Amino acid sequence: MRLLTIIFTFISISVFGQTERTIAKSSIDTLTSISEFIGAGKDTFHYFSLVDTSINQYRLPDNFVKPKRWNEAEKSRTDQEFYGGTYRDTFDLKDALAAIDTAKNLWTLCAAKSWCLKNYSQAFPFLVSRLTIKTKVGLENTADLIIWERIGSGDLKFYGHGGGMQEDIFTIAGRASWILNELTGEEFAVVHCSITEVQANEYKRLWTEYIIELKK
Repeated sequence: MRLLTIIFTFISISVFGQTERTIAKSSIDTLTSISEFIGAGKDTFHYFSLVDTSINQYRLPDNFVKPKRWNEAEKSRTDQEFYGGTYRDTFDLKDALAAIDTAKNLWTLCAAKSWCLKNYSQAFPFLVSRLTIKTKVGLENTADLIIWERIGSGDLKFYGHGGGMQEDIFTIAGRASWILNELTGEEFAVVHCSITEVQANEYKRLWTEYIIELKK
């Protein structure tokens, strides 16, 4: 294996749902070699679709006290929602779900996310049910979005800066998880590119337990 010269630099990125922070990054030879370093340069991830129609079990209770993290996440969006999007007055649940399931344009997806955050009671059960649908939709007009696994697979280009996230929003499951975590401030279930069917089902179980706790 050839030796790589590693130069440690610092860059500022906006981490979605959090304040901007400075993190350390390894720059290997040149920016163009980063993809080679963290991935094979092609998408080798496993995809699956476990359809779940048991929507009612994922519904939020009619009345509940928002947990501390939920309130903190809500407060953090008062001034700025990271990658928020605008939507028309007639935008509804059907439009939001269609965007999550099929939209390739990042800003269309962001509009759906913003609608779901505002109308969370309607959207919540449908988001949880989609955590086992790891269908790759893809993304366009991503600007300087950073998802390291997608940069490694060649789906994203790295520009040396940008907004970073862990969720694989190239997939339906990743999009649903992104919105759920943005809404609640939680991170016990994060849909990475390499998520398996077993993990996806476990995430549903964890969110079901979360809902049960809200009912208490």
